[in-house]
Amino acid sequence: MNRQNSRIYATQRGGFQHRARTTMHSPYSGASNKTSLENWLVSSGDADSEILSSQKMLRDRSRDLVRNAPAATGALKTMVDGVIGSGLRFQSAIDKDYINISDEQAIEWQDKTQQEFRLWSESSECDFQRRLDFGGLQRLAFQEKFISGDCFVLLPYKERPMMPYDLRVQLIEAERVSNPDDGADSDKIRGGIEYDKDGVPIAIHIRSSHPGTDFLSASGGMATWKRVPFYGANTGRKNVLHLMDKNRIGQSRGVGALAPVIYTIKQITKFSEAELQAAITNALLSVFVERPLEDTLTGSVDYYKDRNDNPITPPWEHPNNKFMLGNGSWVDFAPGEKARIAESVRPSAQYDPFFLACIKQIGMALGIPFEVLIKHFSSSYSASRAAMLDFFRTIMIERTNFVNQFCQPIYEEWLLEATIKGRIRAPGYLTNPMSKLSYSGAYFIGSGMPQIDEVKEVTAAEKRINAGLSTKQIESSKLVGMDYRDIVKAQAEEKRLAEEAKLPYLTGSGMFPYEEESEQGNKDG
Repeated sequence: MNRQNSRIYATQRGGFQHRARTTMHSPYSGASNKTSLENWLVSSGDADSEILSSQKMLRDRSRDLVRNAPAATGALKTMVDGVIGSGLRFQSAIDKDYINISDEQAIEWQDKTQQEFRLWSESSECDFQRRLDFGGLQRLAFQEKFISGDCFVLLPYKERPMMPYDLRVQLIEAERVSNPDDGADSDKIRGGIEYDKDGVPIAIHIRSSHPGTDFLSASGGMATWKRVPFYGANTGRKNVLHLMDKNRIGQSRGVGALAPVIYTIKQITKFSEAELQAAITNALLSVFVERPLEDTLTGSVDYYKDRNDNPITPPWEHPNNKFMLGNGSWVDFAPGEKARIAESVRPSAQYDPFFLACIKQIGMALGIPFEVLIKHFSSSYSASRAAMLDFFRTIMIERTNFVNQFCQPIYEEWLLEATIKGRIRAPGYLTNPMSKLSYSGAYFIGSGMPQIDEVKEVTAAEKRINAGLSTKQIESSKLVGMDYRDIVKAQAEEKRLAEEAKLPYLTGSGMFPYEEESEQGNKDG
């Protein structure tokens, strides 16, 4: 019995016998002491006790799988491409009724805000390191959260030439947030997060360099820690965003999405490598040499002698007679030796069914249907569409969580700066919380739902709109991932260009030729 189990039994010894008797006759089979369950020992710690002690190993192994295991790499790319795509696009959606402005004024304000936000977000200046635009930051942040379990975001201000906005987005890897001096966890600081007496997180502690870096820090190789509050003491603005999926009460740090399938992915990777190596070896024509038995008394082989009957070195012991398999190789054998070709069937007949069964389990754990994960649709249209719809539901849930934790808070901080600098006029934004909420309304639109048969999808969308069950805005966001107003504006521009060039223009009702208005028609208005 290990020390941990000894401690658990020692602290619970008073009630252990009674518990053993009651679970034997528990109405729940999962709590009984059946033979098949008697060796099933589980942890009963709180969220941080179980997560923080295993977090480093989970992160390291998840990163290794993403680097080297095709199943893990494919799952990550599938989730990032589905949830984020090339980047979630901002669309302002203010509450014009509370602000008490007209529809025209609301459209004008929203267009102005979207134009200003593009000025900031479509430039690499929004990145603290000046490398990625806002869409690239989204992909990197979601990827870090998927692999490590959480990602930290700082929102510093830094002036730069030719950029009217000073807000910057700085991503911090999960490993850099740790207890000062790598100290032990306590009720005040756990996993690098500091708490007040009520258990509310108030600050994070950031290591000056990654714990696995090969470069010396500015402090001469000694790591230092910086304390960063979640909220500004005077302004109350957000300094830190913590991206994570919280699955238990009291959980301080996140767990990577690959955690439940690390073992499965590693084993099928080993299995695939073994099958691949066996197939390669078999393709190179493996040959075994059959030799006669040695003399049981002398241990020598008689026919390894020269013409004068003197013993010579056997071929397999000669240093210059090492043969390797290769294309067109020919090896001479001594008299009495025979070549026997090793025949094997590779890959094994059980490889493909077993591999696919494991991939299905991985897809179940990650919320990715089997067909989507392996990028292969061999079933009927209905089955394939059901898989796509199920995955799209997972995408929308993940996208909503990411928008709430990353995109919306950053937009609100940007809008605050834009209002203070007077580039955006928002009366009451700085003084009235309800006005701030009304002006901060926004959508972040991603790519639409993948379609197998576009004709059927569009027909269904048209019927929902005609039946009053949906709107063109909803359907355009779902099918093509665009704002309906942007589509209408683009169509109007295309129509204008077609009229100027005297070309026919295709509309939803069909093709209409260009008709030049007569002078009488102009008079009639």
